[in-house]
Amino acid sequence: MKKTMLCIVSFALMLVSLSASVDKDRDAQIGHTAPTLVVERNGSAASLQQMRGKRVILSFWSAADAQSRMEQNRIDAMARKAASLHKDVEVLSVNFDRSERLMDEIVSYDNLDPSSQFHVGTPDDAAAVRDAFQLHNGLRTFIIDEQGKIICADPTEAQLLEALG
Repeated sequence: MKKTMLCIVSFALMLVSLSASVDKDRDAQIGHTAPTLVVERNGSAASLQQMRGKRVILSFWSAADAQSRMEQNRIDAMARKAASLHKDVEVLSVNFDRSERLMDEIVSYDNLDPSSQFHVGTPDDAAAVRDAFQLHNGLRTFIIDEQGKIICADPTEAQLLEALG
């Protein structure tokens, strides 16, 4: 019984520690390769590296930041439309709420696509992601091209439509 409990606790700690990983040596700059980002949720991982070859809409949001939440809803609606047209675009949404449960409730309430939503688990992980993607003055959205380069930060609706179109 003790071994089973120890295995469960060890596995849970491993999942928490692996919730988000970023390349601390690279900052997000237009025209440059995006920092490495790996996020996990419910045992499934997503990384910008895996998405190479596709255009990526990378958004950071929080329920506490009304502007980022509205942006998330807009991106999700546009991404669903692009998916229905069989466009080769990925959406990766990273949430900074205090708990994953809160994020799940908002994803459900706002009818967002849960498969593209990931939560940054620990304060250290959140700080690393904020540093790498320069999020200290607010949460942002990036468009990343097929080669992994950032082509736009804080896109307008027209730029999002072009990226998803």
